[in-house]
Amino acid sequence: MSHALTPVRTLSQAWLCGLEVALSASGGRRVHLITTITDPGTEIDSVREALDHSLRSFGVQSVDTVAHTIFPKALYDDPGIEWKPGLASESEQVINAAAERLYDRYRSMLPLLLTDPGNKQGTYFSRMISWPGKEVNGINQLCNRINRLRSEHRSGRRTHNTLDIDLSAYCVPTYQSPIGVQTYAVTDERIRGFPCLVHVDLTLFEGKLHCTAVYRHHYLVSKAYGNYLGLSWLMQFLSQQSGYEVGELVVHSTLADAQPGDRPKPRQLLEEARNALARATGITQ
Repeated sequence: MSHALTPVRTLSQAWLCGLEVALSASGGRRVHLITTITDPGTEIDSVREALDHSLRSFGVQSVDTVAHTIFPKALYDDPGIEWKPGLASESEQVINAAAERLYDRYRSMLPLLLTDPGNKQGTYFSRMISWPGKEVNGINQLCNRINRLRSEHRSGRRTHNTLDIDLSAYCVPTYQSPIGVQTYAVTDERIRGFPCLVHVDLTLFEGKLHCTAVYRHHYLVSKAYGNYLGLSWLMQFLSQQSGYEVGELVVHSTLADAQPGDRPKPRQLLEEARNALARATGITQ
């Protein structure tokens, strides 16, 4: 039943492989699909373009739009420098200010975002920077994780495995601390998949920052590529802010759904993406 895909370099290949495997399963769904992207900052443009063309044709959110729900890159003024131990205070102020502007810009938008019925429990990014995500003065999980990673870097530590970011709208803290595992509320009786992304785990290993994301019900046509892209942007932000290299991205889709009855038709899309990959790289999937 479960299936671990062979690790691939680009998120484009990862998306294509996952869709292919899910479509080969009964009903176009597969339980516990594990996807590993070794270089999550890379894409194959023609594969993404093939997907975006199909999504636009049916009025579905673009890859970029979905990615911004996880990390709103358009709101981040990249300072062009990386934090590192011993960084000059003037430079550290610049990189800290860039992060604060991102948080402030998003928090200023949050009241309007919450008026959308789909956002009544908050958004992914609001839960990252203002936990539990339904108000502007919550716990900033990203800032806390960055501070912890910087502390590890200053001490010369290259391996650490207790950082996490919780995204479920129904979690409650296990204890009064901004850092640490959260648990589901006892009132959580969801039977579907809201929210789809419930947890992001950060692992520092041998000087690289690795990420594992857990999705409950993962829509592979309409959401997965954008999810991978948004998570890669998040990793790049955390790496820039902490000075560690970007490592692997692993996505655990507890139910991977190829959406066989939806539009765009996944089998046709799969063929178009395969052809785009072959034309761009000579790789046949």
